[in-house]
Amino acid sequence: MNNLAVVGDTENLVSALVVDLADMSCLEVAVLDLNDNGCWIVSNKINLLKEQIGLRIEGSDKLLRANIVAYGDSAAEISFKVEFDEPTEKRREIRRPVWLTAVVCGRTHPVTMKCRVVDASKSGCRLEGTDLDRLPPEIEVSIPGLNLPIPGKIVWRKDNQAGVQLAWPFEPDPKPSTDILLQKLVEERQKKVAKPKKKVSAFGR
Repeated sequence: MNNLAVVGDTENLVSALVVDLADMSCLEVAVLDLNDNGCWIVSNKINLLKEQIGLRIEGSDKLLRANIVAYGDSAAEISFKVEFDEPTEKRREIRRPVWLTAVVCGRTHPVTMKCRVVDASKSGCRLEGTDLDRLPPEIEVSIPGLNLPIPGKIVWRKDNQAGVQLAWPFEPDPKPSTDILLQKLVEERQKKVAKPKKKVSAFGR
């Protein structure tokens, strides 16, 4: 069952991707009631998401930073207005074990390689693989499901592993109005619909 079938009424839905900042997992969702304060996201896998997420609206090249504030049946309410704590030396972030295959490349360097993400937190991850010493300090990490590279900086390397500080591509503050994002989406859909279709007669001409 897809996300649209879960909702039933698809007239005012927007498609989006959600990335869980805790473990870098990615999930396709349907978005309801999108406004400047937040929205509802719908998926039959909604229970897999943790508290802090990035939401990529269809047609946008940035993430909206959000927090899950309530859960329902196959849905969650998210807020864009929640403040996020910055990690400090005294308060270390929780690192969660993960197992993701990622493509890593240099931001200004031609080297590209596949490696594994073996743990992650909201602001960083640990890579594992051979020849990681070939990577430059400034990198981009591409994870499955999120067609948006995440800029990062390698902060340590040891024994075929590397620690990476991530700079999630969030919309800057103040973020654009969600009305603008929705208008972009409508324009993209109109472009697709506006393409003329070739007419074929009953005689195949």
